Amino acid sequence: MIYYSLDKDAYQPRFAYEGDAGMDLALSHDLTVPVGGHRIGDTGVHVAIPEGHVGMLFVRSSTGIKKHLVLSNGTGIVDQGFRGQIKISLHNTGDKTQHIAAGDYIAQLVVVPIATNHIAEVSELPDSERGTNGIGSSN
Repeated sequence: MIYYSLDKDAYQPRFAYEGDAGMDLALSHDLTVPVGGHRIGDTGVHVAIPEGHVGMLFVRSSTGIKKHLVLSNGTGIVDQGFRGQIKISLHNTGDKTQHIAAGDYIAQLVVVPIATNHIAEVSELPDSERGTNGIGSSN
């Protein structure tokens, strides 16, 4: 169960179809993103990500394809303890200024389980088959 609350001007998050992985989020205000520019949009949505999970924010495919808008930071992460408003930082990669109306569903939040990790510094890492082979090493 994903619990949420809304600011005064926010639109209800939604799952467009039964079984969808992503919960659609709309902007709570009009937003204009100039060519090559970045703008931050407010959703007015606050969520309580369940313990042992993370929220991953993506643009909806129609936002990327039709409006040439991408997240400024690639993928947004909503940690389980964050209770602030979800904001969407958009970058316009197209050749036209993009106008988004309040209420337009432009992003989606996908909640997935994560492994709880602990970190420890060591003087040497264990060997692996891949080793230090990096970019391009697998053709």
